[in-house]
Amino acid sequence: MKLATALRLPSRPCLALVGAGGKTTALFQLARELEPPVIVTATTHMAVSQVPLADQHILAEALADLDALERRIPAGVTLITGPLEGNRTTGLSKEQVGRLHEICLKHSLPLLIEADGARRRPLKAPAGYEPPIPEFVTTVVVLAGLSALGQPLSDQVVHRPEIFSRLTGLPSGAEITLEALCRVLTHLEGGLKNIPAGARRIALLNQAETPEAGARARALAEKLLPAYSSVVIASLQSAAVLAVF
Repeated sequence: MKLATALRLPSRPCLALVGAGGKTTALFQLARELEPPVIVTATTHMAVSQVPLADQHILAEALADLDALERRIPAGVTLITGPLEGNRTTGLSKEQVGRLHEICLKHSLPLLIEADGARRRPLKAPAGYEPPIPEFVTTVVVLAGLSALGQPLSDQVVHRPEIFSRLTGLPSGAEITLEALCRVLTHLEGGLKNIPAGARRIALLNQAETPEAGARARALAEKLLPAYSSVVIASLQSAAVLAVF
């Protein structure tokens, strides 16, 4: 099953991905599954090494830089980011993302937005200003990496571990449990933070590479469903969707 099918997306979705454990992989997997042209952007930093995942890259330093996109929509998957900062791209401003949304609506284009950063950790807890989810998105996918289960709560495994600890009551260095992950994903200051009212909320449990991980994900999915419209279990590394709840 394709990821877009598992997420029950319309042909022209307006979607944001947040959390940790495979956002960029999911972003471009979805972009390749949808009918082109597809617009991909970010409201946060993205590694320059990930830019080649798109067919073309547009740097937008100002609102006017999106005018060229209005005049000619490129074929394939187009990534639009802010200027480069070292080995990272910067995110678009609120005004730029709003303008991009207007263009996508006018031309009936899919708009996929990476709206969170996690420094490639499998889990994260958001800071006060995160995640920057545009208010107009209609679907929000919250990712979590199952490889963190059983690992010690530390900066090597969790982005912003001190906030994760506060939300779960789990002390630093303690084993990350299924119950702790559930508490974060269903917390209004955790996985549910800043999701626009009326948007579909989908939990994507990634890194189910082993039967044990898949079984734990299924147990977690049942606990998440009251807070989420659906739960998808996947191994994005092998582009496999394992279960949908």
